[in-house]
Amino acid sequence: MSEYQDPGTAPQETDAVAVVGMALRVPGSADPESFWEKIVDGVVSLPAATAPGGTLRAGQIDRFDRFDAELFGMLPAQAAATDPQHRVLTEVAWQALEDAGVDPARTPGRVAVFVGCGTEAYYRDHVLKDEKTVRALGAEQLALGNSRDFLATGLAYRLGLTGPAVTVQTACSTSLVAVHQAIRSLLTYECDIAIAGGATVHPDAEPSYEFTEGGITSPDGRCRAFTEGSAGTAPSSGAGIVVLRRAADLPGTGESARAHLVGSAVNNDGVARMSFTAPSPQGQADVLREALATAGLEPADVGYVETHGTGTVLGDQVELAALAEVYGQRPSGAGLALGSVKPNIGHCDTAAGVIGLIKAVLALEAGVLPPTPAQPGDGPDADLGAADFELPRHARPWPADRPRNAGVSSFGLGGTNCHVLLSAAPRPSGGQPAEQAQPHLAVVSAATPEALRAKARDLAAWLADRTADPSVGELTATLWHHRRALPQRWAAALPEDPVQAREHLLTALTTLAENGGGRRAEPAPSLAAVLPGQGVDLAGAGAQLADSDAEFADDLAELAAEVLRAGGPDLSDARSWPSDDARLLDTAVIQPLLFTLGLAGLRHAARHGLKPGLLLGHSLGELTAATYAGVFSVADAAAAVVRRGRLMAAAAPGKMTAVRAGEDTALRLAAGLEVDVCVLNGPQNTVCGGPEAALAAFEERCEQAGIRATRLPVTRAGHSRAMAGAAEEFEAFVATLKLSAPALPIVSGLTGALLTASQAVDPAHWGRQLSNPVRFADAVVTLLESGPDTVLGLHRAHAATAEVRRAALAAQREVLVVDAAGHHGHDEVADWRDALAALWTAGHSLAGPARPARAVRLPSYPFADDRHWVEAPSSPTPAFAAPATAAAAPAAELTTVDQDQDPAADAEPAAEVSTADAVRALWQEAFGVPALRPDDNFFDLGGTSLHAAHLVSVVNDALVVEIRLQDLYQNSSLAAFTARTEELVAQRDEDALLRLLEEIENENGQNTHE
Repeated sequence: MSEYQDPGTAPQETDAVAVVGMALRVPGSADPESFWEKIVDGVVSLPAATAPGGTLRAGQIDRFDRFDAELFGMLPAQAAATDPQHRVLTEVAWQALEDAGVDPARTPGRVAVFVGCGTEAYYRDHVLKDEKTVRALGAEQLALGNSRDFLATGLAYRLGLTGPAVTVQTACSTSLVAVHQAIRSLLTYECDIAIAGGATVHPDAEPSYEFTEGGITSPDGRCRAFTEGSAGTAPSSGAGIVVLRRAADLPGTGESARAHLVGSAVNNDGVARMSFTAPSPQGQADVLREALATAGLEPADVGYVETHGTGTVLGDQVELAALAEVYGQRPSGAGLALGSVKPNIGHCDTAAGVIGLIKAVLALEAGVLPPTPAQPGDGPDADLGAADFELPRHARPWPADRPRNAGVSSFGLGGTNCHVLLSAAPRPSGGQPAEQAQPHLAVVSAATPEALRAKARDLAAWLADRTADPSVGELTATLWHHRRALPQRWAAALPEDPVQAREHLLTALTTLAENGGGRRAEPAPSLAAVLPGQGVDLAGAGAQLADSDAEFADDLAELAAEVLRAGGPDLSDARSWPSDDARLLDTAVIQPLLFTLGLAGLRHAARHGLKPGLLLGHSLGELTAATYAGVFSVADAAAAVVRRGRLMAAAAPGKMTAVRAGEDTALRLAAGLEVDVCVLNGPQNTVCGGPEAALAAFEERCEQAGIRATRLPVTRAGHSRAMAGAAEEFEAFVATLKLSAPALPIVSGLTGALLTASQAVDPAHWGRQLSNPVRFADAVVTLLESGPDTVLGLHRAHAATAEVRRAALAAQREVLVVDAAGHHGHDEVADWRDALAALWTAGHSLAGPARPARAVRLPSYPFADDRHWVEAPSSPTPAFAAPATAAAAPAAELTTVDQDQDPAADAEPAAEVSTADAVRALWQEAFGVPALRPDDNFFDLGGTSLHAAHLVSVVNDALVVEIRLQDLYQNSSLAAFTARTEELVAQRDEDALLRLLEEIENENGQNTHE
């Protein structure tokens, strides 16, 4: 892109509206980049050929009959019955928002929609003529997907936009008028972001048109704007969307301006013209002048005008006259280049204006005057009406002495004229943005596993073509903040070094693309957190995380200071203690250290957006959990932990051993010995404790019984009879503190059940919690029964989370268990990144990295290549009908009928179909799916109340029953609804039904006779 800055009169930027994103679909191009390449190369993408029957070929776009229904939450049947213009505009709007780096789900403010489209030909010629579609969906649902009344509102619904949603219809000027309306909405603060544009899509793979002498269409399928002898325009399908923001709002968003819109105007020719369809040079000149005035520009300040340029004789002459009247008022030598996109791609009708605007934005970005292509059969260029006007036939750099401002015109049949002025956006100042802060976490999401793999493939190819720019931080932050988080997810933690991170990401994306991966996220997953107790190796715990995260280091320092104020040990340098440091075996030290690490870990998780809905702490961890939940103040908790640790350390020395046996076996082996069951971690994981000699005897009995026993690195037997005195003193101390009911649910290891409010504020509970056995296995069962989707284990909680995994497997519960900084010797920072990657993949809303200084333009979403189409009828359509001889059948039957067949004529008897088969077929029609299972639920499949009301009506008509809407609500699975239908069929009075059918037949016969 050129570094050139405007030497001429600069427009007023105070009211500038920035174009921050854009997308299009036109003949020959499906994105702005390829579109611009073809514009610069002078490529004509019109077929310019004769179609069968002597008609002329029109331009068509890719994917006119394709749509990613699953991405936008539409049923296949609804997608097929929806006008392709609505569908194409939905996909193009998604691409434009991605190009802008706007995720409407997370962007503050309101996003508005101003769009228009062409005629409802698909509705008229395809949908309404297909009886199966009409029967399956009904008139109301079909109108929602086809009427232009619902174009903007349907788009707002599918994309989740909450600003004004307005359909604009002014014929050929529709989409540029929509841009004008969007500018006004932004400048009056009706919205904060606006998408604007339009679509015209002809519902044929090879659309054609007939040339009519004296009409506006071309006789040879080519458009020759401003060429002598041009005789008309060539129609084409096309769609375009621009995303707009107030330029003043851009700093801090990461979005960047592609151009500034600095003025616009709309008017109508009124009656001062030859006819309603004839253009007026005065009306067009007036709108040009008004746009210049709103922009604060003089005609000489504009260096290029993208004209309406249809190639019709009258249209071109009138437009050139208006241009000469307004833009011809310029000093000698101040040249004005004219251009028209229609010779390249044809006339895209309602989308033409926004496509011309996109072309002008690209010209300003590139610093290039775009050419109007020369074509076989062209005559000489028309008289442009002013000496300094030119029609470039080859691309060339924007002249250094010519202002980098452009105008775009669009004039609608019927006289609504629009002109928009734009200027080159200021280039960002400064050098390369700084590398994003850690952590680097790359996230990718899509609607389906197939789309996820395709997205990974596209990203890998894109990344492989780049070396250092963009930085890894910009890339990962763009993926995080500027792309919508979809259900099918994948994430990868990246190394610290930027070069290694880029290589790792490329390898990981390639693997994902080739082999698949990721998982489907829960919509709003619940989280439980598990905190460890004494007995874990704490050497170096928190050191790496504190080195990389200042806030975590501050938390550790703050909590260590609270411990010190409470008379506890000095933990300020605890993370540097070696493994053989005696303090790491001292209960009076270990318990305060566990407390500081656990509470700092919970705070660290909260800063990442992780707020557990349930807490489970092992032994001392329960007190830490209670502090986080508000039972204790931090200062009181620190004092309590210090006192608890000292009291336990002052108890008689003792040892503990873990045995692979259940509680009953452990009690039997300990009979007669001064050994207690201290901790019940799992069904076959029991910890016993007592004096050294007694425990040694117990371990000998275990060996004789073939049971493995593992001695633990402790100096006291916690939760044994040796702690009775400590428990009494601790209870008395806790009684001096202020206790509150927990603000979060806590599973207590003392009871194995949820901690009640009365227990939490009872000092006796905390005394018994010190001396009684830890019933952790029961607590894990309670945790799992609460139904968390994810369990997060904090610092060194891997032994505890292992029991959660085992219990979940035994109970056949699907739960994701994630360890953060789980093992001694592991890289804590890497562990946390891996944990965050797993949690984001599972659907948790994380805070993520800082927004990038600039959002990177990445490959667009890989839409599913699914054809959703209702064919124009060429043969009779099968239809469901009630049997003519209902009394002879025990249940309703489904009959295939030729629409053109006389029902009274002799025919082969129709095959009888069971009620169950009939209901299944009607459901399949309603949803547009090939197969259904008995347990498929109407509402889970995507059914709505409107959908339900119509389906009930269809079933009643087809099977001659009286199902109520409430029957479907109460029996919403296919099996239950079928059973209810069969029940009603069985209750049907067949004699009364025969009489009713006879009356209807007689009435029809009488009407026919009359």
